[in-house]
Amino acid sequence: MSRKLDEIDATLLRMLSSNGRQTVRALAQEVSLSEPSVRDRLLRLEREGVITGYHATIDPSAVGGGTAAFVALRFQPSEISKKTMNEALLAEPCVLEAHEVAGEDCYLLKLRVESTQALADALDRLRKMPTVDTRTTIVLRTIFERSLDPAPDA
Repeated sequence: MSRKLDEIDATLLRMLSSNGRQTVRALAQEVSLSEPSVRDRLLRLEREGVITGYHATIDPSAVGGGTAAFVALRFQPSEISKKTMNEALLAEPCVLEAHEVAGEDCYLLKLRVESTQALADALDRLRKMPTVDTRTTIVLRTIFERSLDPAPDA
């Protein structure tokens, strides 16, 4: 990001995080700026990569993703490259997040599937790659999920 967020940018981001379908007019009224000024700010935030997209929030259980799991994944980079692993993970639609982590594990994944059987099938596909080891934690109940609350830079 080439410039710091000010209070107006943070307010716009908070508003869009809670409702990405708000009109520029509504945003402009909330921050007491003209519509063209708000539109310019939004375009700048998009251009700088602060806003990376606009998305609908979907109930996972309504679309076959009622079972969530976190998977710690280990592999030997000498046996399988990160590039190959990343491509394999991207090809799995049930893998919603993949994070390279420090510590004993290589990656931490978040998966959403229809059932524990579908989770077992996904894990079987991941374990087919050479030297892959997994440790899985199934989510019993999600207490909350939220986006990062943007705050202005000090």
